[in-house]
Amino acid sequence: MVLMLIVMVALGTIAGLTVISVQGGATQASTQQFSAKALYAAESGAAAAMAWLRTQYTLADRFTPVLGQTPAQLPGNGIQPGQSGNLLSDDQQGWYQVTLLNNPNDRGGSNLDTDSIVIIQVTGHGPNGAMRRLEWQVRKDDAVNALTLVSWRELF
Repeated sequence: MVLMLIVMVALGTIAGLTVISVQGGATQASTQQFSAKALYAAESGAAAAMAWLRTQYTLADRFTPVLGQTPAQLPGNGIQPGQSGNLLSDDQQGWYQVTLLNNPNDRGGSNLDTDSIVIIQVTGHGPNGAMRRLEWQVRKDDAVNALTLVSWRELF
């Protein structure tokens, strides 16, 4: 009788730990999925910014007029899920915020582009408050009239 009671308590403990473990695994999987959606939103925002930047370059000013901005004219920039203009599908529940910065090695400082290199800093937002931030450093290549990805990094 005592042995049976000990076995029942042990089985109950194992069952309880199994439930806790499965719940923790499901929560971790959801967090990873939300983070992946935020990363997808960030990458989408960086790609949209590259396409938009191609139209903003001039030989006289280079990228100077857009430095330090979070341009509202950039398609999808800052537009929440479900609102008109968000470029991501509704099931993604994601959006992005792009800010354009001068590269730190430019002798023009933060407000004057002298080398045709800028940083696209984009924060991707996913479901449940998930966020990922990327920086893409791009250079305007006058010879082929294109933007080239020089480097990138993930901040968080």
